[in-house]
Amino acid sequence: MILGYCVIYLVESVTGFAHQALPWAGDDADTAAKHFFGMVDFDQDHPTFELGAPRLWVLLGMITAWVLVYLCLFRGVKWVSKVVLFTVPLPWIMLVILTVRGLTLDGAIQGLEFYLEPRWEKLLEAETWRWAFGQVFFSMSLGFAVMLSYASFLHRKSDLSNNALIIGLGDLGTSFIAGIAVFSMLGGMAHAMQVAGTPTQVPDLVPEGTVGLSFIVFPFGLTQLPFAAFFATVFFVALLTLGIDSAFSIVEACLASVCDNTQWARSIVLPAICLIGMAIGVVYTCGGGGLSWLEQADAMINGPFGILIVALAECLVVGWAWRGKFIVHMREHANERSDWKLYRWWDITVKYIAPAFLAVLFVWSLSSLIHEQIDAYQAATKDGGSYAIPWPLVISSIVFIAMPLMCLLLGYLNRKRDVQVDPMKQKGVLAGVVYTLAIMTVAGVVIELLQYKNLLEPSKQPYVADGTLNGTAYVLLAIAFLIIFGGLTWCFWRAMKAAGSRDVEIDDEPSI
Repeated sequence: MILGYCVIYLVESVTGFAHQALPWAGDDADTAAKHFFGMVDFDQDHPTFELGAPRLWVLLGMITAWVLVYLCLFRGVKWVSKVVLFTVPLPWIMLVILTVRGLTLDGAIQGLEFYLEPRWEKLLEAETWRWAFGQVFFSMSLGFAVMLSYASFLHRKSDLSNNALIIGLGDLGTSFIAGIAVFSMLGGMAHAMQVAGTPTQVPDLVPEGTVGLSFIVFPFGLTQLPFAAFFATVFFVALLTLGIDSAFSIVEACLASVCDNTQWARSIVLPAICLIGMAIGVVYTCGGGGLSWLEQADAMINGPFGILIVALAECLVVGWAWRGKFIVHMREHANERSDWKLYRWWDITVKYIAPAFLAVLFVWSLSSLIHEQIDAYQAATKDGGSYAIPWPLVISSIVFIAMPLMCLLLGYLNRKRDVQVDPMKQKGVLAGVVYTLAIMTVAGVVIELLQYKNLLEPSKQPYVADGTLNGTAYVLLAIAFLIIFGGLTWCFWRAMKAAGSRDVEIDDEPSI
């Protein structure tokens, strides 16, 4: 659905060349907000989940986005390899243009200060960690089976470890540069509003929700630039191509799973998946509550009961299946095909450290959510009012918790049909579940004690920018660039050094 919005805004940006002004141009961000909420027919002052009729232009934008996804995939994986030659470099070119422009804006330092200056007290808030994990999971498509799907198409002599590190460092570099572009432009927007007589800080420009930054704040900021139509076109081309990359990767993962397990023809499954996606997307195009359902879907996926639970289940299966022998076999398989080796630290990370982090974060997020709802109930009933149970959140949470449990149950029942594919062999995964539950229990007790002592209270200190970067910001900047560019240089040097050294086919690996 987000891609549908991108299509609409891209078309409007192009029309801005002819009209000498963008459709959402105005004196302040309220004009951009009215433009967006008018487009989706959403009352931001009285949000509702009641659906009205689909909005025609939003519906057409959503359909166009799905057609683009289909065109990227319909000719198979070899065609995808050609598509990404366009969809991967283009966003980077657009991103560099936006970064350079953002850094040259008056007041850009305010945004960079907010981006790079650490506020250590924020580490005591569960939301900080949840959004950090959500960013990593979403940007790298972890937990969505995308990596598994594309890895299955690699040549059997591909350097797995080096490829994985390049992907991780490349994603880190893209996200970091994108942050510089975003926050430098936000700093420029804040400065422009301050000059106009409106006291504004950068955090004031970052709205709640899924769409506010991309379709309200940034469009308004783009109107403040010279050649606004050009930079708006650049921005939404970058946003659209980045989104298409993510979208067709997720669709490819679903497609590969269905085709591999059913032997159905790709030419039938792909249109079916796209049509199902369109059918679900119609809900989000509806006036009234369509945007509310979109926000709810985002909260469900990125919330404590969404992708964190799915990733935790994956860690348990991979790390504990066959009493931990599966993860050892995976490491040995990767080492046979890689120029540098993985050691037991990798097993320990997947088996113990990652599940422990995810389990603690889940319990912490759940505790914070419960306390928020208790506070909301007390505030609502304080003067005789009523408290509305957030049923969409409750139902969606139950669905996401049930999904990995159903997968584990199906894996257990699979043993009766074929013992060789049973992931619960020797009850290895059950041992991982017990370990995770123990971590959750201890974490729950500790977190509640800290909550009782008010040691995990969110910071209420207002943010005030002083327009300078201190030494900590420069140290973080240097470390980030050293890790990103130094790491990528090392990876590519190793790849070039090993080029041509592996011409002998590797023997088939032994079965578990």
